[in-house]
Amino acid sequence: MKAIKEFETIAPWRLLLKYSIPSIVASSVHAIYNIVDRIYIGKALGTDALAGLTITFPIFILSIAIGVLLGNGSSSIISIRLGEKNKEVAEKTLGNTIGLYTILGVIVAVLGSLFIKPLLRIVGADEITMPYAYEYLVWFLPFMAFDFMAMGTNGSIRSEGNPHLAMKIAVSGALINIILDPIFLFVFHLGVKGVAIATVLARIITASCVLWHFTVSKHRYLTLRKKYLIPQWHIVKPMLAIGVSPFSMNLATTLVAVFTNRALIAHGDAVALGALGAIQSIFVMIETPLRGLMMAGQPIIGFNFGAKIYDRVKKTLKVSYLYSLVISIIGFLAVNIFGRFLVSLFSKGDSDLIEIGYSGLRIYMMMIPLVGIHMMTVMYFQAVNKPAKAIFLNLLRKVIIYLPVLMILPRLYGLTGVWATVPVADFISTVTAIGLIYFEVKSQRHLEVAFKKKI
Repeated sequence: MKAIKEFETIAPWRLLLKYSIPSIVASSVHAIYNIVDRIYIGKALGTDALAGLTITFPIFILSIAIGVLLGNGSSSIISIRLGEKNKEVAEKTLGNTIGLYTILGVIVAVLGSLFIKPLLRIVGADEITMPYAYEYLVWFLPFMAFDFMAMGTNGSIRSEGNPHLAMKIAVSGALINIILDPIFLFVFHLGVKGVAIATVLARIITASCVLWHFTVSKHRYLTLRKKYLIPQWHIVKPMLAIGVSPFSMNLATTLVAVFTNRALIAHGDAVALGALGAIQSIFVMIETPLRGLMMAGQPIIGFNFGAKIYDRVKKTLKVSYLYSLVISIIGFLAVNIFGRFLVSLFSKGDSDLIEIGYSGLRIYMMMIPLVGIHMMTVMYFQAVNKPAKAIFLNLLRKVIIYLPVLMILPRLYGLTGVWATVPVADFISTVTAIGLIYFEVKSQRHLEVAFKKKI
């Protein structure tokens, strides 16, 4: 209970810093799973294998979308309910989340395994990339329930006031993946299959640690109870209402990835797809700390909004903007100074991939300093249970602007036009986010005045 009390007592800048560091580490190491896979595959098996793994990106994003649909929604609801001093509903939310992850994991595993090749053809696989993509997915898909739990329940640990434990669990899984990858690749020579098995084992261990915490650990505040595992609509509905925002974002990312793959095939080749894999991985490593900051700010804002401490809500939002700007600028500088080296990490000495990747990376990242503002605004709307605005901002960046621009720029500028689509979408969507949050803060002042009059 002491950890929960911190949400309304510690200065927002200190509290956000305390929670953001372990959240950034946790989210960063989670992103390392797929990035390490790409680095090892690129180095050990070459550009075609890297292109094959890049082709699977839309399918992985789709699985992430399902994971965050429940994970982000449940962590937000848990924070709000704990702010309202309603521990029982928080535990019901946790139990329903685990139960649904199990059900969805089985469904996705069965359907995904039955339709792997049709799915891969839809996302752009050809005779070169299909064997690598198929070999990876056929080993990964059967274990989707563990992937969902490893990814989605970590936020619940943060929401109950245990950010450092959430970080340790995420780090342990990533380290296992990093250790097993080279063993399966270079010792047992299992190729893409070995990389998939390493990732699956890491996910299983991470999910097991989460379940151990909520059932056995002495440090838990919430307990996973059998009677709450059966989903109930009145518990699930508010989770879905909030989770639909990050779900829509990832679903949109899946759609965008499919069209981007096809645009690259039209204006490039397997080398361009391999370069995209490198660029996306580097982008994720910069965007992921911002997601960690989102995960840290969400329970703080959600708790204080539930407790009607509106002044702390505004202060936390302001600090999150400041921190996100610092992270974004550091990432922008790193890309422009070390970009060529970063791309080379994914190559087995392929000079064409390095040159195409480096040129594309600098264009792709042009507006990265603005991305943090957009993401923190989305985080705020998720935390205060206003999913419609969060959904709109996500779709604006990922679909409404991106897809039309993707249809136009490559026709005019070829491969350069594909890379330039991202900064155009980032700029327009961030300007829109600034306008929305301006009016939102103004309306919150009226809530604060009305609440003070009641007391």
